[in-house]
Amino acid sequence: MVKLQAGDAECLTLWTRFKDISLSHCQQTYERLNVKLTPADVMGESAYNDDLANVVNDLKAAGLLVESNGAQCVFLEEFRTADDTPLPVIVQKAGGGYLYATTDLAAIRYRSKVLKADRALYFVDQRQALHFQQVFEVARRAGFVHEGMQLEHMGFGTMNGADGRPFKTRDGGTVKLIDL
Repeated sequence: MVKLQAGDAECLTLWTRFKDISLSHCQQTYERLNVKLTPADVMGESAYNDDLANVVNDLKAAGLLVESNGAQCVFLEEFRTADDTPLPVIVQKAGGGYLYATTDLAAIRYRSKVLKADRALYFVDQRQALHFQQVFEVARRAGFVHEGMQLEHMGFGTMNGADGRPFKTRDGGTVKLIDL
């Protein structure tokens, strides 16, 4: 991931192939469901790659960043672990890689500052509720959102396998929409 984020040519070539194939399949699904999205409407995580370092720098300039074990983190006092220690929002790993939180912050800032959105809804698994609570609060404190912009996590449940446990999409074996 670090090589890809750094712009390694070979990684970018492979990633572009995978992305194009994936988006082609997504477009087929949109059409099948009569969803009126076009390729021009799609902005995946990679659209924000060029802004990730800026997000980290701007968090630092805002006085929100703390180095912890080599990683760049934001600690919000109201988010704590079970043993009452502050729970970090890690925005850059010790090795230089960026995380979902960093990409989410870049996307929030884009939606606020460029799209001038009044409201952003995030339809993501309920198990990510804490992540979004933290990211939304970091975005507010960093000034990444304009006053009055609403950020909402619309959590949903999980699809479970025969064993009663949630599917892990990265492990494969999930039911495909086309097969339902």
